[in-house]
Amino acid sequence: MSDIEESWEQLSTEVVVTLFNQIDGVLFWVKDRKHRITALNRAFAERVKLETYEVIGKTDADLYYSELAAVFVKDDQRVLESGRPMRRKVELLSSQFGGIEWRSTTKLPLKNAQGEIVGTTGISRPLPETSDGLPVQYRAFAEIVEYARAHLSERVSVLDIAQESGMSIATLERRFKEHLQLSPSAFLSQLRLSHACELLRDTPLNMAEVALKCGYESAAAFSRAFRRGTNQSPSGFRASSRR
Repeated sequence: MSDIEESWEQLSTEVVVTLFNQIDGVLFWVKDRKHRITALNRAFAERVKLETYEVIGKTDADLYYSELAAVFVKDDQRVLESGRPMRRKVELLSSQFGGIEWRSTTKLPLKNAQGEIVGTTGISRPLPETSDGLPVQYRAFAEIVEYARAHLSERVSVLDIAQESGMSIATLERRFKEHLQLSPSAFLSQLRLSHACELLRDTPLNMAEVALKCGYESAAAFSRAFRRGTNQSPSGFRASSRR
């Protein structure tokens, strides 16, 4: 690549990032073939509670729960191998830093001057919070998700969700795999951890109170699950998020 081509490539990336910085709620990123983030907009950095420079070089495994990161990597790899875009995939996303929402994600292959695929780029935009604002095929499933979220403190189980939705556990498993590429139990685990992060960051509740509100049987069980899911203690997360 000549100096002029390299300068133009850098300029183009900076221009695109600048443009996406003007659009509220839309996440934009560029990744190399090893799934490392090489460029991103401000909204992406804010979502994961890091500065932009801190995200550069990280992968989804550094930013999201392992089950969710695996889904993202699978989609990226499919785009890399096929050379075909993934357009407007509806996803229910949660992060290590609290919050859960429906989003529409598009990913495209990136090619160099020789036509070789050298990475991927993508955008993710929020969808309406209510089930009425979602595509028809997702509305019934959105109600299942809302039931789980509303009954989290009651230690809602996979069986509870299946009974509420009038499905067998096998059918519920299939629906979750279809829509989220996660099992219902993995989703509940993510939901509990996501809500725990939110409470640790934004409230003065002690560990036992956070555990109760998130549906854990005890503070000790909560601490074990939190360490397993985030690789840090609840108190450590609270201290770092408040800094």
